Amino acid sequence: MGSTTRSIRIRGDFDEIAKAATDPAVVFPIMGGFGRFELIERYSDGTQEWDLYLDVGSIHVGGRVAVDAPGAGTLTWRSIRGTHHSARLEVSPDGDGAIVAMTITVELAGRLLVGWVAQFLADGILGRHIEAGLQQLRHQIEYGS
Repeated sequence: MGSTTRSIRIRGDFDEIAKAATDPAVVFPIMGGFGRFELIERYSDGTQEWDLYLDVGSIHVGGRVAVDAPGAGTLTWRSIRGTHHSARLEVSPDGDGAIVAMTITVELAGRLLVGWVAQFLADGILGRHIEAGLQQLRHQIEYGS
């Protein structure tokens, strides 16, 4: 199992940044590494189910995820079907803006060396996708669509 974390500083009103960064309907389309995503259901308690597939090289990994109700500056999800993965996006105040940090954890199958190599490659690819997605999010928040 490997975890990849990246963060970025975004200028602007903290509440507006947190609102945008913790809304799956805003974040999922912006994150370039999310190859496919589709809202399945919204529940009255604020939780949601999505089909979410991450691009890892030339393959899609993922499946159905449960998205927790947005917390104070936090968006989290975990797999309930498909490839085991989870993510946490946290927004914390920083002067005239916020720091947005995202961690994705993916567990790829494989034995010993093959599993280690697959995980190593996936972590690098996911890191680049997270960085690019956070830059897209920053651009949308600071400059508009």
